[in-house]
Amino acid sequence: MKTYKIGEIAKLLGISSETLRNYEKRGLISPYKEDSNYRYFDIIQVNHLLNLQKYQQYGFHLNEIKDIMDDLTMEEVELALVQKEQELINESFYLNLKINSIHTTTMCMLQAQNAKHSCFLGTRPALYRLNYQKNLELIHDPMVHQEVANWRKYADLTFMSGSIPMNKEVISQKDFDFGFCMDQKTAEFLGIHENEYIHFYDQCPAVIFYYEAYPDNDLEEISKMLDDFAKKNQIRLLGESISRVLFARWGNKSEYMISHLVWIPYEPITSSK
Repeated sequence: MKTYKIGEIAKLLGISSETLRNYEKRGLISPYKEDSNYRYFDIIQVNHLLNLQKYQQYGFHLNEIKDIMDDLTMEEVELALVQKEQELINESFYLNLKINSIHTTTMCMLQAQNAKHSCFLGTRPALYRLNYQKNLELIHDPMVHQEVANWRKYADLTFMSGSIPMNKEVISQKDFDFGFCMDQKTAEFLGIHENEYIHFYDQCPAVIFYYEAYPDNDLEEISKMLDDFAKKNQIRLLGESISRVLFARWGNKSEYMISHLVWIPYEPITSSK
């Protein structure tokens, strides 16, 4: 049977000769050797290597592939493939969530550009929210820190969020809370549910506006803008504002700026007869 040099097979498979030697070291392949210590492969071994690459592409580790090719029964290989299939389905779902997170962020940025210096009526999505900062200070609670550590694992799926209660005539920086938010679908896929520290906010109609927060912001102008908008549209602002942080950066004079798209729930004011 014709044999092929290691360089030929490495080129065919799109890998290095060193990778082939690693396969040999792990017992995945047994090339022919001459006295000169050159390695040669026949067509059977080439087919074996191509099959090995398929399992690598599935995501199996080399030690798992060795078990599949050397020791496992067909039923055991079937079970391993079923388990891998489920892993890939979960990874695919997570990837879709990540894509959706990026898409939602870009859509919110577009809304923010349209909402500069003005408000509009829209919808706040259903959200889970975790606060780790209150009144400009970290919350020193071990359980909050544990929840923060858990949420940080999913930094690609969360967004930072501010919140201010809307039950005051004038809002101020001292009323400001800060934390993480995650949309309902994503949170529930990850097994995150409402508890003492995590709060769920259902989808609702909301006044939406864009806000750039600096350390010395005076929120009186924002309060007046919201009050004028509410009167003009015959609505009443409710509950608390929740924001989605779009980006943050150092501005002029080394000031830190945080860009928010803000949702405030509302209800229409009905005239009594």
